[in-house]
Amino acid sequence: MIFRILFLSLFLPLSLSAQVQIQRDVRIPKLNTFNPADVPEIWAELSQSPNQEMPLPSGIDENLRLKIDGKREQKIRAKRISQRKKINAPATDKLTINPIIENEFDGQYLSGEGTPNDNDVAVANDGTFISVRNTRIYVYNDTGERIQSWSLRYFPVLQNKVNDLPPLERFYDPRVTYDPYTDRFICLYMHGVTDKTSFIVVGFSSPGDPTAPWNVYKIPGRPVNDTVWSDYPIISQTKEDLFLTVNLLANGSSWEEGFREAVIWQIRKEDGYNGDTLHTNFFNGIRYGDKPVWSICPVKNGPMPDGTDNYFLSVHPTAESSDTVFLHHVTNTQKSGKAEFEMQILRSPVQYGFPPSALQPDTSLKHKLRTNDARVLTAIRNGNHIQYMQNSRNFETEQAHLMHGHIYQLNDKPYIQAQLFTHPVLEFGYPDMAYSSFVNGDPATITTAVYSSLNDTPGFGVFYQNRYGEYSDFIKIKSGSSLISYNGIKPEEQRWGDYEGIQAKYNEPGVFYAVGSYGRNRQMSPFVARLRITDPMNQSEAPEVRIFPIPANQGYIDIEWKAEKKGTLKGKLFGLTGSKIMPNSETGNFEFHVEAGTHLYRIHTKSTAPGMYQLQLFQADKLLYSGNVIIE
Repeated sequence: MIFRILFLSLFLPLSLSAQVQIQRDVRIPKLNTFNPADVPEIWAELSQSPNQEMPLPSGIDENLRLKIDGKREQKIRAKRISQRKKINAPATDKLTINPIIENEFDGQYLSGEGTPNDNDVAVANDGTFISVRNTRIYVYNDTGERIQSWSLRYFPVLQNKVNDLPPLERFYDPRVTYDPYTDRFICLYMHGVTDKTSFIVVGFSSPGDPTAPWNVYKIPGRPVNDTVWSDYPIISQTKEDLFLTVNLLANGSSWEEGFREAVIWQIRKEDGYNGDTLHTNFFNGIRYGDKPVWSICPVKNGPMPDGTDNYFLSVHPTAESSDTVFLHHVTNTQKSGKAEFEMQILRSPVQYGFPPSALQPDTSLKHKLRTNDARVLTAIRNGNHIQYMQNSRNFETEQAHLMHGHIYQLNDKPYIQAQLFTHPVLEFGYPDMAYSSFVNGDPATITTAVYSSLNDTPGFGVFYQNRYGEYSDFIKIKSGSSLISYNGIKPEEQRWGDYEGIQAKYNEPGVFYAVGSYGRNRQMSPFVARLRITDPMNQSEAPEVRIFPIPANQGYIDIEWKAEKKGTLKGKLFGLTGSKIMPNSETGNFEFHVEAGTHLYRIHTKSTAPGMYQLQLFQADKLLYSGNVIIE
């Protein structure tokens, strides 16, 4: 008998010897020492109207968006959202695993200029946290009191001028992260939308105090010999290095025609901390066949940001439907001088696709929210296991939902498992995720995302997935009080976001800081929350074997197995009361081949006759588990 395993990819990866160009030891001198204390008590800046639209991430296919939105409207008018089927049905009592909100910090009066709110957050071990939003940075103490804030234009120099460039008038897409090993923050943002004005500002804080001086650097936005500029940064870190990916776009072109390539910067953090010249590696020429790979997302390392190598993910973000996932790998530290680039092609067993625009409370279906495309927006790694999320199309309901993918066995024939995170009413966008446990090998995660629907004004929320793969409820952190409708932007093209942020508090397991946005006065307003996971299993060691649910009354049996080393788990399910495993079958045998770590597998029992069964599990002929299973 053959049991079907949930969402198991049957495609083997294809290794590629990509002709990637590596410019080693590119050196970038320190630009400036910025002291927040030098910012005046009252400061003025050239105003970017809240209605001014920030640059769209490259790759938006407008024709495809209109096509998918059109299909969706036809389906909605035929069948209202409230009648849609809910796909997820976890067995665990959700009250035991739902995240709780411990504190809230409303930033409605502190938002940066422009739309949408490009939000990110990072929290130090002492509880100090930083929130960045479009053009500004805010520093809070552990009680949520704002200590200081300033315009990001001050980072390069207070005189607001960098070398021979004009005053900073177009800056956007800030990111922030915290290094728990050195007690420092790293903040960066983009400037300019032409090859002559494009650069990336990177600041490294003093240890223990983000209001003390920062070491500031200017990374070129035109790093190749072409008339291009850098857009849409995503970052990750290892113990030694900061990784930064951007898309290079041609001057004056449409989003579809302007994309040239996605590139990777590898930056030695020690140099930035010391105020020395940065030693960096630059990777470009990343192609599949004759086409550049679009939008590369660095994989964050967890539970702590350690390791000496870093993985990256990308997909076909504008495909109407695809199963292709690109797995990239930088193999060593910048300092080693031995960092190489590798790429493999994986196939997802579940198709992802260009997402439809999300709906707002508007029965005319006129006001819609952009979900941009299906690029990978967040990814995290624990050992040989990567999890990632992307905006995606729910092909069954035509809603905007989230694709949650898993990549296993990174060191030996990686493969993908995947599923949609769905809701019967809500639509989701712009996820960010973090590992929720500091137990190595524990796959439990917490994810933040924005939401909206025909019945719900745009808001911000969170959900948890325990180590057994069961989702909590989607918990609304901040509900909107109005729909989003910026002047100067077409109703059907309203900006909802480009990214949100979440980070674990490294010295307080189970605590997280998340930032998102909600609708207020027809605009997006930022919101920060302190969250806690209350799952009693979250910080405990996993049992060697766990079988659930019992009775198996939902059409499946889940087997969780903690493998101490690479090996094979063999199983046998047989009837005790005359019941048969399947019509015309007396016994059922199966086996799983896995790496060391905690794994979850599912046996589907819908075709199995009700009755009492015995399940036995073996590893290397050693009996690991023997118990009765009731199938109803």
